[in-house]
Amino acid sequence: MTADSFPGTGDTVAGGGVQAPPPPAPAPAPVAAGPVLGFRELSERVIASVFDRYPWLNRVLMGMLAVFTGTCVVAVVARLSPLPLLPVPLFLVGGYGLWQARGVTARRQLFNWVLLFAVATMAGFWLISVVGRWVE
Repeated sequence: MTADSFPGTGDTVAGGGVQAPPPPAPAPAPVAAGPVLGFRELSERVIASVFDRYPWLNRVLMGMLAVFTGTCVVAVVARLSPLPLLPVPLFLVGGYGLWQARGVTARRQLFNWVLLFAVATMAGFWLISVVGRWVE
């Protein structure tokens, strides 16, 4: 005889013996994750949230483009050369991108217009640096 067969000791059942532990609860089914987001989707979300949170940002960026363009026009007079006017069309393209981004509600279109603004503005600054080297 073993200690398990004595009634009244340990976890016993009415008929004697030790009761087996209850079976483990079934593991929850794995939850399918959402679609894996890439760099473009993440960028669309960030840009859309920034434009939603700060509605005045569009006006500020447009004002900055106006200052950049005005600086290029003043540089024409200061340097007595038309070369500083080369970046102005790029700043105008950037301004057009911002103008179009004002009323867009779709994330993909907003991303495209903001990307046009960013690329045109960066190319304008690059052209300013190139023109600065030419005029030296």
